[in-house]
Amino acid sequence: MQEKKKILIVDDAEMIRRFLQDFLRLYGFEVHSAQNGKDALALIEKEHFDIIITDYSMPEMNGVELAMVVRSQNPTVLIIGISGECNEKDFLQAGANAFFSKPVQLSQVLSVCQSKNFAAEGS
Repeated sequence: MQEKKKILIVDDAEMIRRFLQDFLRLYGFEVHSAQNGKDALALIEKEHFDIIITDYSMPEMNGVELAMVVRSQNPTVLIIGISGECNEKDFLQAGANAFFSKPVQLSQVLSVCQSKNFAAEGS
């Protein structure tokens, strides 16, 4: 039996975290969440994640900063940036594999999460 991909959702908006968690769990992913970049890094130190989905605008550490730190530590993790205020270029330069503008289409996020090849994919 294939092991579930582990996803970490990082967003300071609880409603968005819960919505993404519930949606991705329906498709068989093991989903965890953090409310900001610092909390996410603490979780990443304890557990391995296959995919990280992060918002841009968060207190303490924004999503681009988080993507840069995570990418420097783990070159194979899939990083997806989501934002209504940051441009795609910032996330991709920070090491994200994909970027989606808000409001995000869940089918696009799901498609990237299910992809076998974690090559760069854009919005």
